[in-house]
Amino acid sequence: MRVADVMSREIELVSPDATVQEAATIMAEYDVGAVLIGDHGRLDGILTDRDILLRAVVAGRDPRDVEAREVMSSTLFVCREDDTLEQAFRQMSERQVRRLPVLDRDDRLVGIVALSDLSRHGFEHRLPHEALRDLAEPHRRKTLARNGDDALASDGERAPKDGS
Repeated sequence: MRVADVMSREIELVSPDATVQEAATIMAEYDVGAVLIGDHGRLDGILTDRDILLRAVVAGRDPRDVEAREVMSSTLFVCREDDTLEQAFRQMSERQVRRLPVLDRDDRLVGIVALSDLSRHGFEHRLPHEALRDLAEPHRRKTLARNGDDALASDGERAPKDGS
């Protein structure tokens, strides 16, 4: 199965000049956890609910006064509509992201694919449970490692408690 078979094609770029509140309102209206930021066919970044929380709310900034460009993630990882679901998942896993903008052969934005899209199409049954959990809960690995708990090492093996 290909990314084109499961991706969301109904995308609307949110202007980098939009306030965080405006972007969050769009996220709520569409019941999504992220919006793509850009204009005139140019993709500048992605703004996730996590970006809003960590870069605006926790920082005590007023979402009505903060522009999306100030808190969006500007490093984008993308996939192609012809990529397999396995390739998209591998990219998500390696980059620790839950969503990938999808480009066509001419580098035009044609959609977005999320971990939930893969899950809805039965792909999760072919994936290691640990890999899915790490993607769904990226903060878990960092928290466990910070607390010195029985955290997973980057290669998936159990890390020794003494850090060696």
